Amino acid sequence: MATFTWNLQGTTPTTIDATDIIQFASATFDSAVVVSEYQDTTHVETSVGGDKSSGNSPHNTKFLTSSTLSFNGASSSNVVDLTTGNCPLKINFSDASSVATSGAVLYAYDGTTTTAVPTGVTFQAFEQGDSAWTNAEGSGSAVSIADQTASTSHDYFFGISASPESVGTKTDFKIRIELTYS
Repeated sequence: MATFTWNLQGTTPTTIDATDIIQFASATFDSAVVVSEYQDTTHVETSVGGDKSSGNSPHNTKFLTSSTLSFNGASSSNVVDLTTGNCPLKINFSDASSVATSGAVLYAYDGTTTTAVPTGVTFQAFEQGDSAWTNAEGSGSAVSIADQTASTSHDYFFGISASPESVGTKTDFKIRIELTYS
């Protein structure tokens, strides 16, 4: 049976369960990000509003320019230089059989229709090793993920960043990964 496991990396990984939320925040958990700016911290929020990642010191990648980021609040560095261990989002795809993956993509959408962009949010992402961010909003603008050869376990590492376009909580937006395996 094929499964996906999502983790927010940091000191130790925090598993992101189906009912959890990836929270993009300002300086601390549950703090608002200023409109048209990107988050300074990333957290895993439980379905009841708790900071599931509080002991993790989760990594954060903040969009600066199309090819640069701020890692955990540090000064500008190039997207291409971020290591797998420093990427905030790690997604593992596994299957009991050895399978190869192809056509994999990652994007954000409005939570209902995969082709629809998130409402009121600008979402940027890249796969580790890419040289630039992708404005990955809706399935038509997804980050293309490198194919992987046959194995029972496949790891994908991403930098992610989000910016509100208006005041208010943004709850109608989800991040999705799709792939073909054989």
